[in-house]
Amino acid sequence: MSELLLNQFEQDRALVALRYKNLNIRKLFGKSVFIAGGGELAFSLVSSLRMVNLKKQAGIAVFLLVEDNESYDRRFDYIDSSDFSIVKYSSLNAVNKCGDILIETGFLLSDRVEGVDVFKNHINRANNIISAVNALKIKETVLVSDASIYGTLGKDFVISEKEKTHSAFNSDSLKAMLIQSVENLYFSASHMYDFSIKAVRSGKIISANSSSDFVRNMLESAVHGKSLNVKNKSPKVSYISINDLISAVLFVLCNGENNQVYNACSDSSTVNSAEFSLTLSDAFDECEVNITSAGDSTDDCAIDCTRLKKLGWLSMVNYKDALLISGHEIMDDDSIFMFSDSYDGKLNDIQQILLGFLLEVDRICKKHNIKYFLGGGSLLGAVRHKGFIPWDDDADVMMLRKDYDRFLSVLPSELPNYLFAQTQKNEKDSHFPFTKLRINDTLLSTEFTSRFPNIHNGIFLDVLAQDYTSNNAFLRKIHMKATASSRWLVLDKWRGTSVNANSRFSSLCANILRKIFPLGFLQKVQNKLISLHKNMKNPKYLFDSMGRNVSRGAFPAEWLDEAIWVDFENAKLPIPKEYDKYLKYLYGDYMEMIPVSERHVSHDIKQIDLGEYAGYVCNDSFAKLEK
Repeated sequence: MSELLLNQFEQDRALVALRYKNLNIRKLFGKSVFIAGGGELAFSLVSSLRMVNLKKQAGIAVFLLVEDNESYDRRFDYIDSSDFSIVKYSSLNAVNKCGDILIETGFLLSDRVEGVDVFKNHINRANNIISAVNALKIKETVLVSDASIYGTLGKDFVISEKEKTHSAFNSDSLKAMLIQSVENLYFSASHMYDFSIKAVRSGKIISANSSSDFVRNMLESAVHGKSLNVKNKSPKVSYISINDLISAVLFVLCNGENNQVYNACSDSSTVNSAEFSLTLSDAFDECEVNITSAGDSTDDCAIDCTRLKKLGWLSMVNYKDALLISGHEIMDDDSIFMFSDSYDGKLNDIQQILLGFLLEVDRICKKHNIKYFLGGGSLLGAVRHKGFIPWDDDADVMMLRKDYDRFLSVLPSELPNYLFAQTQKNEKDSHFPFTKLRINDTLLSTEFTSRFPNIHNGIFLDVLAQDYTSNNAFLRKIHMKATASSRWLVLDKWRGTSVNANSRFSSLCANILRKIFPLGFLQKVQNKLISLHKNMKNPKYLFDSMGRNVSRGAFPAEWLDEAIWVDFENAKLPIPKEYDKYLKYLYGDYMEMIPVSERHVSHDIKQIDLGEYAGYVCNDSFAKLEK
């Protein structure tokens, strides 16, 4: 199949099926899946299934099913691939195989349905789709509609799937009656034509192309700096991010029970129109909110998704993040999206401080002829962004063991008095296997390190060794496993948690060892294993002994033989000459950025105080961290 040519937001949605760990996606391998509806959800589902094909060679045949004169998202016309086809009712005979699955997305309607003709057209469409299901001999269907089926409920009422609505139906309830009629048609037809059916009743969708007029108009106004005129005292409504709806639909398809109905909404997403607009105002600075009795509001209801969560489904993108993402997609300015509120707006300051850190390490290493490289996310940022990854909040450097030991030996005489080298030797309560350089009189503690007030918790840069391991494949494997096990033993002993190994027996043995031996002894074993082969002759393999990639195993030592100097922000810093091989070892396709909805900073910061370094700017004239 061809590569998927998607923008960063489309790519984010296309990766949902692969990112969702509780999803039994293998159930769809080799199946033919027909998707009806032709809108945003349909396109995202097609993209997501095609991404599964691309990454997993799943052999899913994906079809868009449309009526002969039906309008659909024009992006479908640009998909040129053997695993996707557009099928019209008049050409069902051209499909050379029976269908397995149908996902109906065409009843995610606009906020209001007006007129009997509109009602009749949708009923006719439902009958046509059901006829196609019968003609294609489809065995499984998922009907996606929205919570309007419940009608307008009481102000504080949150409805579950089994509960009956007591709202009075009238001309304003045409949408609710339509969705009820469609749902009844599908469930009746499932008995007549012998196919299973599951229904997903969605909260109001948050996306750049939402079917909700209210959501779409609010987003457009917020992005373009217009005032939001919103009605006060409006009832609460449940919302769902487009990512969560994709995962909910696929989850119900793969994990749900037949002939069941499932509500779907994002976490903490049940709010009234005023709360909704104020969240938008927080996300987009130029947006103002006017809350009046004559303002806009939306009709719908509050739902819970207890039944879906009992199956194991979890919300991935909360509605606040979804609003920010959708607004930036509407902007369409080709900039790389990231969540801008990271670290209370201080992320840029922290990256400038980290750049100063890197220049200080560079100064020391050049003076003493010590070879080092940018490591981890800093190396990736250098190659992909010519600087920091936009949402990255730390910096790493790596060295061979001999260079690491030399670096530590010169630090006492070279390190400025405003910096502190945190090691196991000079802080008894610190048990990191690597060295952290920290700035005095600052504070940047994570949820984990904040539990240890006696250790230095200043802004930090990590210095890690890359250690040699055995040239023998079997012994190398044993060394990797033993080192990784000792690392986990020390970490779990330090944080007071149980070891969760790959098997019950391994976990039992590890936890017995954790309880028997003191932390100091386990740390000595760990350090001995890490540097076990430091003096071996003619070593051919290295491993990330101190970092988080110890479980990835060994890599050829020749990859770190030579450094080249590349642009990093406004500096030139060293990376391995064989960076391409090393980054593929670490990340696979390293040029593919993490999905939009995951671009939060990586550390869960509890306390932050930049001290005199607030507003610090590092440039070519600064070789030290000086204010």
